[in-house]
Amino acid sequence: MLKPLLLCLAGALCAQAQTSEEGIRQLWNSQFLDKRPPAKTTAATAAKPKPAVYKSVPSASTTKAAVKSSRPASPNDTLVGLTLWLLRKPRATDDPNSRLLILEDDTSNTGELVPERLDAESPVKEGDRVRITVEVPRTGYLYVIDREQYVDGTVSPAYLIYPNHKTKQGDNAVAAGRVVEIPDQRDKPNHLTVRRSRPDQSAELLSLLVTPEPLPNLKIGTKPVKISEEQFAGWEKQFGVQVERFELTGAAGATYTKAEKEAGANTEKLLTQNDPFPQTLYRVEAAPGKPLLFNLPVRIKQ
Repeated sequence: MLKPLLLCLAGALCAQAQTSEEGIRQLWNSQFLDKRPPAKTTAATAAKPKPAVYKSVPSASTTKAAVKSSRPASPNDTLVGLTLWLLRKPRATDDPNSRLLILEDDTSNTGELVPERLDAESPVKEGDRVRITVEVPRTGYLYVIDREQYVDGTVSPAYLIYPNHKTKQGDNAVAAGRVVEIPDQRDKPNHLTVRRSRPDQSAELLSLLVTPEPLPNLKIGTKPVKISEEQFAGWEKQFGVQVERFELTGAAGATYTKAEKEAGANTEKLLTQNDPFPQTLYRVEAAPGKPLLFNLPVRIKQ
């Protein structure tokens, strides 16, 4: 009697997994891929790109209860794409187009490094140089707030690190296919260096806020701007959303491509449906035209 029961359970689990995977494909196609412009057809692009396969994974970045991955795509869904890049020394096997000239504050540079994809919640270590790229497949405006998170769960005051007058003169507009780089390739420095402010710091806690219109009465500068505790708490209460995280399978460790590099350097250059996809997708419940805010911890190795 036990064997038929086990077979029945296995069949049910398999069907559930297939439903979940189909739901993810449906969501990805309708809410992200189809919103990018199609590639111009040439001999090199005539063949369809290999389909992206995303897997739903638990995330420490949820602000509320996670959305079930089996839930079908909804008009109230928005996908936000993010790739965390670790800068490393070039290897002989790297594509030359993957190299990025590193700029420092003192106008010197340390040569070229290669951005390599990381899983969104892979820990980084002190001294690592990292960059972040964001793609939001809807028109709006992106704000990135940074706080330090400590082992006991407490956080530091919040600072607005994007937009700023150093990066594209404060232009923080987003759209499907448009890549936002933090920092920008031309910023000095054009990377973030991981440094603990105190021994018990466990992460840099980034909050992504996307709004349909620019936030009123928000002043930006050339340096991070402190956000009051009351103002940030108000944003969380008003704009905080449910979130589910997806990771692009088999892509962690891949390097920067020419298309990603060019799109990051030029706001008029958009990624197409044939170009690389974000390493991580965040599914949030926020209808078009509705602001959204959620947290992304960049964990630091203890």
